[in-house]
Amino acid sequence: MFQLTDLIVAVAQEADDSLVRLAKAVEMSGQLNELGDHLIGHFVDEARRGGASWAEIGESLGVTKQAAQKRFVPKESPELSKPSMERYTQRSRRVIALARHHARFSERIGTEHLLLGLLDESGGLAAKTISKLESGDGSTRIAVLNRLDTEAKQRPDKQPYTTHCKKALELAVREALRMGHMFIGTEHILLGVLLEEEGTAADVLNNTGVTHAAAAAHVEKVVNGPQQVLPGA
Repeated sequence: MFQLTDLIVAVAQEADDSLVRLAKAVEMSGQLNELGDHLIGHFVDEARRGGASWAEIGESLGVTKQAAQKRFVPKESPELSKPSMERYTQRSRRVIALARHHARFSERIGTEHLLLGLLDESGGLAAKTISKLESGDGSTRIAVLNRLDTEAKQRPDKQPYTTHCKKALELAVREALRMGHMFIGTEHILLGVLLEEEGTAADVLNNTGVTHAAAAAHVEKVVNGPQQVLPGA
């Protein structure tokens, strides 16, 4: 449990100027709120995987079943979380744009389109991780292309992201926080996609040898290694 004194010391060590310290304190406060939300979200996901009902989860949280679902179940929507998007690196923003491009024949933007965007952004750490771990050169791209429905459909004016896609991007934020990063890079998106096990992309990646455990280990080795990658990977 954090104590106020610990937080004050942590902020004070960041700078000598009082206004800079104030700005750091505001930033840290926002991080703590977000960490709290994702901490609860992590254990909600764990409870669901363990077979707990939404009614039981709501009771543990002190809210109704409907309130719990509204808070923790992503809705299919054309919009992404604004606070998260503000922290996306340029590469990650391109991945989102590329996913939309790959979904041009689809009614929705799914994790499979997100995976193709990650592969297209070949200079990113996600694409390099997939290349390192996949069972054969290009096997992931071939596998996901085989899963795409390329028959042109009537797209809605505001093409929505699927619930699986939105959950994967939520989990990408959680992975960044777990690693102590305040940016969302392609590597975090890859890890989020892998954690959303019900999505098409996770199924494809697991079948080509790219598991969450292996990808997380490789990403952390690269990021924490002697030649650290710069934010934006």
